[in-house]
Formats: sequence, structure tokens, C-alpha cells
Amino acid sequence: MTVAEPVRAAHPSRWQEWGLAPGSAGESADPAYLDLCGDPAEQGRQHGRAARAAIAANIAAVRRDIGELCTDEASVSRYRQCLAANAGFVRRADPGQWAELCGIAEGADAPLDDILALNLPAHMVLRWVPQECSQLLASGDRAAAGHTLLAKTRDMAGHFAEHVVLRRRYPDGRRMTEVTVAGSVLWPGSGINDSGLAMSTSGVWSERTGVDWRASGTGWILINSHDLLRRARTAGEFTDLLRGQPRLSGLNIALADPGDRLAVEATASEVTVRDRADHHVLTNHYECPATAPLAPGPDQNASSYHRAATAGRALGTSHGLTPGALAELLADHTGYPQDSLCRHQVEGAGSETTYASIAVLPEGAFYVTLGNPCASDRTVFTDPPAAAETGGAAG
Repeated sequence: MTVAEPVRAAHPSRWQEWGLAPGSAGESADPAYLDLCGDPAEQGRQHGRAARAAIAANIAAVRRDIGELCTDEASVSRYRQCLAANAGFVRRADPGQWAELCGIAEGADAPLDDILALNLPAHMVLRWVPQECSQLLASGDRAAAGHTLLAKTRDMAGHFAEHVVLRRRYPDGRRMTEVTVAGSVLWPGSGINDSGLAMSTSGVWSERTGVDWRASGTGWILINSHDLLRRARTAGEFTDLLRGQPRLSGLNIALADPGDRLAVEATASEVTVRDRADHHVLTNHYECPATAPLAPGPDQNASSYHRAATAGRALGTSHGLTPGALAELLADHTGYPQDSLCRHQVEGAGSETTYASIAVLPEGAFYVTLGNPCASDRTVFTDPPAAAETGGAAG
């Protein structure tokens, strides 16, 4: 492992804990860390009001993306048709989530069409989604005794998006924490719920995983990870619900609960689970025989394979890994600037790591930095949240 050396990071930050453990932080001075409560519509209004500036910045970024992608009348028409069809699907399929999107628009004083563009990324079907993430899962002897760690970095190209960390409480008592694009509900990159289930995602994009925009009225453009995390109690249940979720594209998904760990490779139509192991690394290609032919090869996405190899070597030789040590690994610069776990654009080219998270089970702690891991203060790991007396995050 190459220790991250000082570089000019676009997103310096600090790690914070914003999870569901008994000792989790009760408040944060950072306006990107939000506590939401109430029904979906009310949570949407709270989100919109609190993150108004970040949402406005993300709307501007999406508008720029659309302007760059839709350069003629035909592509503009195709985009608008796709967005309208998918909005109709969401309104019919899940009125609660539709109400939350309307609530965000109201709270942020933003046009609903712009909030829909953040949540229903129809512009992304016109090209491969410019997000390349890494997921690291460690348990058994690889992690500190009795613990499971699930980490994720989100790397973004093009116009960066501002993220928020949402800790939610619903009227039925359900609690969960997610990291998502400000103004978005439907596709958080990682999260944890009060059943002790943690999840994270990474995209797999190639010319063989193309999305048929004409089908955008029949399913979620991207896997709706928010809905799955809210409903599922275990990794197995999450996988079963995923199999039944209509969708137009796939993802790699890492799942962990107090008793199970799963590495899932999902396409638009199938769900494949990797063989069980005490550690997994999922980046931006498939590895299972059934799905690997769809993935980009090393010549198409060398960074994905390099990051997988770097993280795989580190986890494969680790013993008693702690959250702080895992945070240090996420700052690794082997292959810098584009093939490293902590990625950096150079003169605007390539991808940039814009956030990282670490879920700790069974406590239910959830650490997040909204910036480059190499430039994020790790002081919080010297004073971790207290574990529940019974173990687990349920409550």
C-alpha cells in the first residue's frame, strides 16, 4: 500500500460519524449532515430547505451535463421523452417517494422538473454514467474481532455533485442513514439501517450494458437503493427485493448484516451473488462467469481492475482491520492519479473521489467524509461511538 502523500485535493474534508449507534453524534456543525423525520413528503421539505444551496449547485451541474450531452434537437427530444416517461413510472409505482421529490422541490424552492432530473438521471442513459466507485468489505479475521466493515468511495467525472448525509426517522420508527446527492432520494451510494443492514453500490458500464431509453416508463433508470434499504432487514432480503425491482440498468452492490455478507452483481434482468468470502472488493466491472462478459475489459476501464487488485491485496493480507485503518486504505495513492483508490482529476480530466463512507457492524456506526480521503482529517477514529449493550443497531 502506498500511503497517501500530500497532493492538492479538490475536496479536503474530515471524517465524521453520523450513524445509528447509541454513541453516534447527535449533532454536526456541518450543514451537509442532516437529521430528517416525518413522512416522506415532510422529510423532502426538510431536505430541500436545509440543503437549498447544494441542491441549486447540483441542478446547475445537471443542466450543464444535459447541455453537453444533448447537442441537437433529436437528443433533446429523446431526453425529455425519457424523463417524462420515467416520472410517470415513479408516480405510479411509489406515491410516497414521489411525494418526497415534490417535498424537496417545495423546500428548495426549485422547479420539480429539476428535482426529477437529479433523481431520474435520464441524461445518463445517453452515455455511460460518469461515476466510478470502489467498495471494500471485510469480516472474520480480516476485521477487528466480531466486526464487519463495509467501505465505499464515490468517484465522479464531469461536473461534480454536492452530497449530503441524511439520517432519517420515519413515523413507523424505521431509522436509516444514507449518503446521496443533495436533492436526490432514489440512488444513495451507501447507507445503513436500524436492522443493522449496510449497503453500498458501484456502477458497471460498457457498450454491452446499454440502457434502452424507450423502456424508461417501465422501471427505475438506476437501481432504487433507497427503497431497498428502507424495506430490507437482512442482506438476503435486500437481494430478494432487488430481484423483484423493475430496473433499466445494473450495479455492483455490497451488503452486510450482523450475520451475513454478500457481494452482488446485478444487471438489468438478473442478480448474481459471488461466492462467500471473508472479504470482497467490487469496483466497476463484473467478475462472475454469468456477468463478466458484459463488463468493460482492462483495456476499457484499467482503473477498475487496478483499484480492485490494490484493495484485494490489502484486504487479503489484513488482520484485525479497524475503521481507522480502513479509512487510511481508502486514501491510498497506488496508481495515482486515476488508478488509485483515492482519485484526483488533473487539469479537469478524469474522475475525482468526492466522498467515502465506512459502516461498522454490529454497532451501527457510520463514518463519512465528503471529500478526498487523503485530505480528510481522521481524528474521529480515535474516539469511536459506543457499542450497544446487546450489539446491533436495531432500535
